[in-house]
Amino acid sequence: MTYRRKANLILLGSFICFILAFLWWATHDLSLPEQLLLFVIQSALIGSIADWFAVTALFEKPLGFPYHTELLYSNREQIIDSITKIISKQLLQPKIWQDKLRNISFIDKLSVWLREPAGKEKFRNLLYAVSIRAYGFAQKGDTQQAILIRLRSYLKKQPLVNFFQDRLISLLADPNSNMFTDTLNLIRELIASDEFDTVIKDLILQWQEESKHSTVSTLTINKVLGIVDPQKIAQDIKSGLLIWLDHWEQADAAQKEWLCRKFELFLYSMSGQLAFAVQNWQDQFIDSLPLEQWLDATQGSVEIYFTSGQTGQEELKDMLETQFFRYIAYCRSHESVKNWLDEQICRACNILLEHEHSLIAIAVRDVLSTFDKRKFNEFLENKLGEDLSWIRINGAIVGASIGFCVFSFLYFLYQPLVVPLIRNWAFT
Repeated sequence: MTYRRKANLILLGSFICFILAFLWWATHDLSLPEQLLLFVIQSALIGSIADWFAVTALFEKPLGFPYHTELLYSNREQIIDSITKIISKQLLQPKIWQDKLRNISFIDKLSVWLREPAGKEKFRNLLYAVSIRAYGFAQKGDTQQAILIRLRSYLKKQPLVNFFQDRLISLLADPNSNMFTDTLNLIRELIASDEFDTVIKDLILQWQEESKHSTVSTLTINKVLGIVDPQKIAQDIKSGLLIWLDHWEQADAAQKEWLCRKFELFLYSMSGQLAFAVQNWQDQFIDSLPLEQWLDATQGSVEIYFTSGQTGQEELKDMLETQFFRYIAYCRSHESVKNWLDEQICRACNILLEHEHSLIAIAVRDVLSTFDKRKFNEFLENKLGEDLSWIRINGAIVGASIGFCVFSFLYFLYQPLVVPLIRNWAFT
């Protein structure tokens, strides 16, 4: 029920009281208090009608009366301009809001608002509206191509070598980590495998084949190696490596630390070559990824929420709401995260107020300009609130008070004192 409707009920109540009093006056002999009551009710009704006409004339044409009525909507441009100036020049001044924004916890305010049924439902509708816009935007071909380009560019820029290198060194140097022992065991398994024998043997044979076209010293070495069995050489290399691993596995902390430092220096010295090789592999691997198919599959899995009517809409709202509430709960349980978010929101608000407060006022003007007569009147009524009802009540009270004073003057002063004086003066 709007405030004008409440005021109309007050006017109707005054009229009903007048009808009842009038019927009593027409069918009964009135005593002095009853005469006073009838006079007061008449005056209250007149005051209510006058204020009803005045208030209604602000919004509409009362009884179709065209002159100087419907004042607010007729002057809506001036009203909108005034509201815009107030917002731009007074309400949204950065200096006024900076201190106030620092004292506001936006996450707590949002949590309180989301606990209210009305706020929760509005937020669910907002999430669904945003998801529809995002889905429609993502369906465009240019958008999909831009997403794929950005995604591939982001993946290619990830420093895999530095990440794994630093991670490996930190694990090897950590005294509480089993990385050193696990690494030695892994190397031992690789060396002990038959495949390692085959690799060593193939390398020796390959070197022998290449050395046939090399210098004299290399030919001499090749003849010596030709006498020896490559399989035996591979076995000797394997045995030597295994003995070396056993030695380092049983080494003390100082020796392990020394080996880790040597390994660290080796990795850093090879970082340039490794980075180049790994980056080439990384680029080729990312280019070979079927990101287009993954994106289509992702959009296909989301499409069901937009094509299954009310059921899909509610399921999507529930899913988005659950994820968002989980994030809000995480932020509230970690004070540092909550403070960081509040600080970022406060900073964004300050930037908007400092640089874009005039645009906010223009946006308000654009919104108000789109309102039709009904919406514009409702907007102003909501701002006036109960004052509209009290205008009618005040009219009835003022009318009744004036009626009481006039009746008292006529009955107790004018009729017994003034009327005889006038008659005596007129007939003398």
